[in-house]
Amino acid sequence: MPVPKSRRAALVALFVLLLVALAGRTLFMLWEPPFDGAIHYDDVRDLGAAYWPMNLYLGGPAYSISWIAAAVFIVRLARGRAGVLNLVGAFLAGLGGVVFALVITAEVLPFAYAGDPAVLPESQGRALFEVFNDQLDGLLPAILGSQVAIVLGMVLALAGTLVGRTMPRPLVIAGLVYVVALVLVPQDAARAVVVVSYLVQVALVAAIGWYGLRADDSERP
Repeated sequence: MPVPKSRRAALVALFVLLLVALAGRTLFMLWEPPFDGAIHYDDVRDLGAAYWPMNLYLGGPAYSISWIAAAVFIVRLARGRAGVLNLVGAFLAGLGGVVFALVITAEVLPFAYAGDPAVLPESQGRALFEVFNDQLDGLLPAILGSQVAIVLGMVLALAGTLVGRTMPRPLVIAGLVYVVALVLVPQDAARAVVVVSYLVQVALVAAIGWYGLRADDSERP
């Protein structure tokens, strides 16, 4: 059964939105200072007035939109009994992505104000940075939990896609290898390693969106 033109147009628009969100995520990742377990006063001061808007209007929305859109396309790749893996994977990846986006955005708000010399003198701002960094461990459950949900969701989704044969087999296997390898990349890895790993992730999500866009609805259960 052919896809109605209005639905096809909505899917194309969603795919374009996914690509824009992925581009926004990439720009944000390259723009923000490297994270080594703490947020540093000098890094925030160097970004000036851009620090809070880049998180609020670019990083947070781009992460959440990209994972929600990816979840929709993961569902479109569901086929047969293996489709339940896609459904669970889409739910976990979408939910994890939204939670991760919310947490990393909320995380930087106090630092944005503490690093603004118009709000606090530098000495007080630096002192608050030390206090806030000491409290970052309180966000670890939400950050790590959302990341685990994304990774598990992607593994399930790719496994369902592999069984359902809705994406090229070599691409799906490469995606599974990447997702497993991603867990092994240490947080303090070299910047080049982090950037390459991130770009591979962006390419994988874009590929899922592309094949989800092209999925034939007549073959869906």
